[in-house]
Amino acid sequence: MTSIAARLKPLPDYLASGLDLVLVGANPGIMSAEQGHYYAHPQNGFWKLLHRSGLVEEPLEPTDDVRIVDFGIGLTDLVQRPTSGINDLSQKERRSGAPLLLAKLEACQPRVVCFNGKEVYRGFSGQGCQLGLQRERVAGARVFVVPSSSPRNARWSFDEKLRYFRHLKRVVAKEVARDG
Repeated sequence: MTSIAARLKPLPDYLASGLDLVLVGANPGIMSAEQGHYYAHPQNGFWKLLHRSGLVEEPLEPTDDVRIVDFGIGLTDLVQRPTSGINDLSQKERRSGAPLLLAKLEACQPRVVCFNGKEVYRGFSGQGCQLGLQRERVAGARVFVVPSSSPRNARWSFDEKLRYFRHLKRVVAKEVARDG
C-alpha cells in the first residue's frame, strides 16, 4: 500500500468564497485518490448522508464532487497525502495540516465548518471534543463535528450518523437565515 499511496495525487480542494458549509476530512483514502474523487469507497456513507440529511437536494455520487460548491458546500482535507486510513498519519503530520487548513477557511469564510470525525477535529485543534456543535469558532464560522462517515467507523450505525448530519443541516440553515 505504501508504494501505491506514494504515487497517488492529493484531491483538489473544492472551496469558494461565502460557502454555507465546508466539510473537512482527514485525508484522501487510497480508493478516493485512485479515482480522483472524495469519499469514493462504496461503503462510505458520506454522499448518502449528505442527501438524506437534506444538506443537498439530490442524490450525489463521488463523481459529483466537482459540483459540490453549486450546493454552497466545500470539500477539503486536513492532510493532503493519501493513505489507507487516518491511523497512517502521525500526530505531527495531522497538526502540520492545521495552519494550511485555517488559511483556506479564512480565505473562503464559510458559515459552518464541519469536521468529518473527532480525530480530524483533534488533528486540527489539538484537543478532543464531543460530537455536534462546538463552542469555538474557526475563521468566524460555527464548528460542528460529525461521526466519521468512513466504513472503518463501524461503531456508529448509518442512522446514528444521519442524526448528526440532520443536526448539522439545522445549524447550517440557522446560520444562513441569520446572515439572511
